[in-house]
Amino acid sequence: MTPAKTGTATYAELLRTRGVVSVLSLALTLIVGTSLQIFALSVYVFAETGSALWSSIAFAAGFLPQLLGGTLLTSLADRFPARTLLVSGAVVRAISAFLIAFGGLSPLAAIGVVAVVAVWQPVPLAAQSALLTRLLTGDRYVLGRSVMSLISSGAQLLGLALGGAAVQWLGTSAAFAAAGALQIVGLLTVLAIPATPVVFTAARRWHLQETWRGNLELLRAHHVRRLLLSWWLAPTLLVGAEALVVAYMGERDGSAGPTGLLLAAFPAGAAVGNLVVGRLFPAPLQERATPWLFALVGLPLLPLALHPPLVATWVCFALSSAGMAYQLGGQRAFLAAVPEDRRGLAFGLYGTGLMGGQGIGPVLAGVTADLLGAGTTMTVLGIAILAAAARYGPLPRTPIVSAEATDQVKAPYRDAGSP
Repeated sequence: MTPAKTGTATYAELLRTRGVVSVLSLALTLIVGTSLQIFALSVYVFAETGSALWSSIAFAAGFLPQLLGGTLLTSLADRFPARTLLVSGAVVRAISAFLIAFGGLSPLAAIGVVAVVAVWQPVPLAAQSALLTRLLTGDRYVLGRSVMSLISSGAQLLGLALGGAAVQWLGTSAAFAAAGALQIVGLLTVLAIPATPVVFTAARRWHLQETWRGNLELLRAHHVRRLLLSWWLAPTLLVGAEALVVAYMGERDGSAGPTGLLLAAFPAGAAVGNLVVGRLFPAPLQERATPWLFALVGLPLLPLALHPPLVATWVCFALSSAGMAYQLGGQRAFLAAVPEDRRGLAFGLYGTGLMGGQGIGPVLAGVTADLLGAGTTMTVLGIAILAAAARYGPLPRTPIVSAEATDQVKAPYRDAGSP
């Protein structure tokens, strides 16, 4: 593990750390390949069925089943070597993509294959996040998380763009094959990641209830619960606003032309926010700025009920998304609050909450928009984010973890097999 340093870490230091380039490259291939596959699946299902509902189900098949895996399986991320789990993730994604590309599957069967694979995905994703905490510490770790967020934003856009081009010029089968090939590249990347020992030391066998009970114990720990709630609430509400962009444009003039540009403001703002806060803000400033950046997520949404000009609307969306960099300030506190041998489980719980929020946020926003209108609903969402920032924005000022707190989190894993 790289020793911590004082001062602000640099990208050069980050990229020189053994294994980091491989982890970042794996994240890039994973997200691009998954985005390409989900897009191609939606197009394939719609072409075969002519049903917008089934096309939406196909899109959700790659995400919603992750809630099940995150609830039941992510404790495995602490029991097996990270590289083994990362290999498993790349292999099953590649097999699923090639099976759909060349297997002649019906739309329902293709959806089923993607859904089954999605159940397993939280485990390698949790292992990947936990591995990063072992390769990097201090400022380098926070910068690494910032780069991961940058990669996520850019790779989603790249995956959708490649998906559109591949489907248009080559057809859906070729798009699935390309997604599988990207996962093979990811598999080769995994092999370059250094082997790390398993930290979890319990001798008993794994059982299905371990993840569920472990998640409950993590949420009972005050500092862990506070940080997770702060990281879940704003994305859930912001994705609700993002889901209303099409309806928002319909309220203005019915033109769908600028909708894509407005949607692009969200990943663009997130990229800039992570770049500035992750690279230019020293650790103490990142932590002090957390509540203000949290509030920035909600504040730019307030004027949208008035339907400002399109340029101003784009800036509002970008600023709101840039505020999501508030999560960087709590990274050190999160690591301090979670025992090292439970970090895979903790990051799995974090990812599960995000997946759930991405499903809940648009539904709540849609129901509210039917009553109040899209623009007014965006303003309401902004007010809700500001309320959450006031409640959960400030980081704890007391020591994050004590011996008693550590025992509180570890206790369930000593006797989780008991009734």
